[in-house]
Amino acid sequence: MARTLTGARPLPWPQRIRRFVEVGWAFVVIYLSYKRLQKFPARDPEVRARRLSQTHLRAARRVYGLATRMEGLLIKTCQFISSRADVAPPEYIAVLSRLQDRVPARPFREVAEQVRRELGNHPDVIFAEFSRRPIASASLAQVHRARTRDGHDVAVKVQYPGIDRVLETDLRNISILVRILARIEPNFDFRVIMDELNRQIPLELDFILEGKSSERVARDLAHRRDIRIPRVYWEYTARRVLTTEFIEGTKISDIPALLAQGIDPNQVALIMTEAYCEQILVHGYFHADPHPGNLLVLPGPVVVFLDFGLSKELPESFRLNYARLVVAMLRQDDAEMVAAFRAIGFRTKSEDPQSLIALGRSFFEATGPDQKPYMDADVMPEVNERLARILNANPVTEIPGDILLIFRVLGLMSGLQKRLESQVNMFETITPYAEEQARLLTERGTGEAAG
Repeated sequence: MARTLTGARPLPWPQRIRRFVEVGWAFVVIYLSYKRLQKFPARDPEVRARRLSQTHLRAARRVYGLATRMEGLLIKTCQFISSRADVAPPEYIAVLSRLQDRVPARPFREVAEQVRRELGNHPDVIFAEFSRRPIASASLAQVHRARTRDGHDVAVKVQYPGIDRVLETDLRNISILVRILARIEPNFDFRVIMDELNRQIPLELDFILEGKSSERVARDLAHRRDIRIPRVYWEYTARRVLTTEFIEGTKISDIPALLAQGIDPNQVALIMTEAYCEQILVHGYFHADPHPGNLLVLPGPVVVFLDFGLSKELPESFRLNYARLVVAMLRQDDAEMVAAFRAIGFRTKSEDPQSLIALGRSFFEATGPDQKPYMDADVMPEVNERLARILNANPVTEIPGDILLIFRVLGLMSGLQKRLESQVNMFETITPYAEEQARLLTERGTGEAAG
């Protein structure tokens, strides 16, 4: 049998081709609708803005309909887009945010059969109570509230039957599209991103690994009273069923509900930022999927992290050199920035350092003159245009796979900071974490040189 990425066979060829064609056709229709606006712009600015908004809305609805029919990686893509309130049009946010935790649910009989296969019996036999309707449904699984025989309220996450075959098919199809694009447009070579997806996505199908990931992060952050991670009930957990403590909180993006409880959204943003600084820069192991469906808030405030299916461990040398890069960017030290980029694995076509300098500066330029804690949509076009010119002259030829999920987290956090109307000073928050780890790297280098 041919090697597969998820351990499952892909869907039969007719279904695989159908998925390929449907995604391709949707892309073409959406692409042409925007090209038409560019080619035939309205003279009146109000009319032009209204037509663009209508095009955004139609495109978002088309993507939503496609994702709900086909599930798999399309759901995850929609979750990512809808979490980027800092850069995505509001029409996309409004339509696609429904897929953060409200994907159309599977029938209970399928859930019950999956529980029986994984845990050995019907959920009504295993649990004292088990809700027929899910409390959340996402890209790979849905969650049902239940009560154990000894009285614990739990959340039971049940993987959709056959979702492994859907993911295997999508990964193969998208890999083909990425390879074709790389040949046609060398400046749009996303193969390194695809390689990281091929490594990470299959891991999300292993709920035992997810449970261990959540426990690891819980240990790392156990000293923080403002962070909570649900306990795992291992006696009710298997590869496709994960049972954890049930925690009822407010969705992090529900600002009116937070304010009604007297919770300061800015304090929530600070807790989230500090948690990720510590996970990435200090421990080198982090929750890599901070979209609004995976973060709850309790009075205090306390931020609850859910769903550790997408988690990442960084090699120690990478983590320390990444801290070195962050310090260099904070200080706008171009020479040190270039050295740190190269130390973690970035390579450019020529030795000219300008591409790496521009890349490092772009992270701060994109937050605008006021240095907001999120991407400023007003300055992004100018930053992207300038960066594109420099990268076209000397393109980045190698990007380390270890940094891609960090970029994902930064993007999702930027969107959440915007929603929370955060005023967090990112420089003051990040600096102590980064400087301490960069100091350790310097001491290690001095010690090795002395030895």
